[in-house]
Amino acid sequence: MTGRGARTIRVDTLARVEGEGSLYIKLVGERVADVKLKIYEPPRFFEAFLRGRHFSEAPDITARICGICPIAYQMSAVHAIERALGVRIDLRFACFVDFFTVASGSRATPCMSTCCTRPISSAART
Repeated sequence: MTGRGARTIRVDTLARVEGEGSLYIKLVGERVADVKLKIYEPPRFFEAFLRGRHFSEAPDITARICGICPIAYQMSAVHAIERALGVRIDLRFACFVDFFTVASGSRATPCMSTCCTRPISSAART
C-alpha cells in the first residue's frame, strides 16, 4: 500500500512476451490512476557469431535468434546480403518470396510485428 486508499500492483517479470517485460498499475480507490507496461529486449550480440564467417552462413546463423520465427530472421539476413552485394530482385519474384515468408507464419509472431518484407522502392523494381 502506498497511502490511504491507494494501492499499487507491480509485476516485475512477465512471461510469454518477446524480450522481457514488467507491469506497474496504481489504483486509487477503485480507479486506475496509472499503468505502465515496459517491454524491452536486451541485446543478444548475434553479430559476434557472424565475424569471420562467409556471408552465405548468415541466414542459417541468424535463424537461431528466435525459436518462434526463424524464417523472419533468416529472410532479413538474406535481404541484408542482397543489399550489401547490390543484388536487384525482380519485383514479381520478391513478392513471391515475401508471400511464402508471410505464409510461413512469420508475420503473425509478436517479435516480428514489422514483418520482413522488403521495401518496394524504385530501385527494387525492374
